[in-house]
Amino acid sequence: MEHITNQQTVGEIVKKTPEAASFFRKLDIDFCCGGNLTLKSVCEKKGLKYEDVLKGLTQLSNKGIDTKQLNFEEMSLSFLVDYIYNVHHKYLYENLPEIHFFVDKVYNKHKEKYEWLSELHTLYIELEKDLIGHMPKEENILFPYIKELESKKALTEKPFFGTVKNPLVVMNEEHDRAGEIVHRLRIITNNYTPVADACNSHMVMLANLKELDDDLIQHIHLENNILFPKIVDLEQKFISIN
Repeated sequence: MEHITNQQTVGEIVKKTPEAASFFRKLDIDFCCGGNLTLKSVCEKKGLKYEDVLKGLTQLSNKGIDTKQLNFEEMSLSFLVDYIYNVHHKYLYENLPEIHFFVDKVYNKHKEKYEWLSELHTLYIELEKDLIGHMPKEENILFPYIKELESKKALTEKPFFGTVKNPLVVMNEEHDRAGEIVHRLRIITNNYTPVADACNSHMVMLANLKELDDDLIQHIHLENNILFPKIVDLEQKFISIN
């Protein structure tokens, strides 16, 4: 995070560092309508210790992970499964409620002003519902099977789903739908570009949606293009399916 000065307002801080919005929300600091106040003055009004709040802000780390240093092709399937869960599934579990909050807030406050917010709200609710329903299927069915197959290299009994190709059909269909929704969100938000008079909540909503978009691109890529083809090949190699 950039150095924060005594003259910066909480609104300016959120504009430069959208992840500060979540931090402010936990402290009940209004960065939208009350965003024109300096952080120090807000802390004084709320009885918060300015130095502690400033320290918390400066410790905010980037949510993104530098994937350039990782060779996903060389990872074992079990390691890749754990990576997907720990990085991407946990990201969704932790951040979807926060994104939902801002989508609801902006929609309820500005739906009359911006007609496209109605479609955005509907699409986001659908996407969130689909993701929350999608991840347990992978965690409870697909991922354990991948780990078992890789560790044993052979199974004495066929899985209840017959072949891994069957659940993968469902997974791919759900990935496709998520991709369609994200593509539409990009269009109606002009690639998450705030309008000229966007309030801070509006800007945070778009920043959060863009981060979600970026995460989903990598998430789906790892599964569709690396994990899924490899597990199909491994199953065909070590299991004879009649």
